[in-house]
Amino acid sequence: MATRKIKLSGIGYWAKVFESNRDLTGFEDALKDVGGQCTIDVDLDAENMAKLKASKSMKKGNPSPDNPGMTRVKFTRKWEEQYGGGAPTVVKDDSTIWDYDEDGTIGNGSSVDVLLAVYDTSRKSIVGTRLDKIKVTKHIPYVSDDDGPVDDDSDDVEDEDIEVVVAAPKAKKVAAKASTTMDIEDDNIPF
Repeated sequence: MATRKIKLSGIGYWAKVFESNRDLTGFEDALKDVGGQCTIDVDLDAENMAKLKASKSMKKGNPSPDNPGMTRVKFTRKWEEQYGGGAPTVVKDDSTIWDYDEDGTIGNGSSVDVLLAVYDTSRKSIVGTRLDKIKVTKHIPYVSDDDGPVDDDSDDVEDEDIEVVVAAPKAKKVAAKASTTMDIEDDNIPF
């Protein structure tokens, strides 16, 4: 089985590439039994997408919701795997190892280079792609929702300016339909 190494540059989103912040369950708990996986979404321009396709990777991606004209591709690395399990190597721009406790989480919008292993499998129609290494070339610090708003213009809104819209519960609509059908007299039923 041949393995090809490919380096791509892009903009990183939703980086869960460390032991303490990896995805432990996956979609519908599919990864629960293998310890989860490390993932990063990367927005790639046309040139980097062409490199990915030329490697024969099966990764396709979708249009980026944040960067028009770019394609967002999710790269993964299973935690418990016979070849290449565990966390990928993560380094800073100066090639020193990223210390999660000291350097923190990789925030959305950070510029990254990813090194991928694209490999043939025992099934001819299946080509695997594994995330091996991430180099953070421009770090955008992660800001959680709990840290509060970035700008403090929230005090400019008056209470009177906020309109609250409450939707009617579905149960009332169902009850209303039921009452209209019950108004038919038993004598008018044709059978």
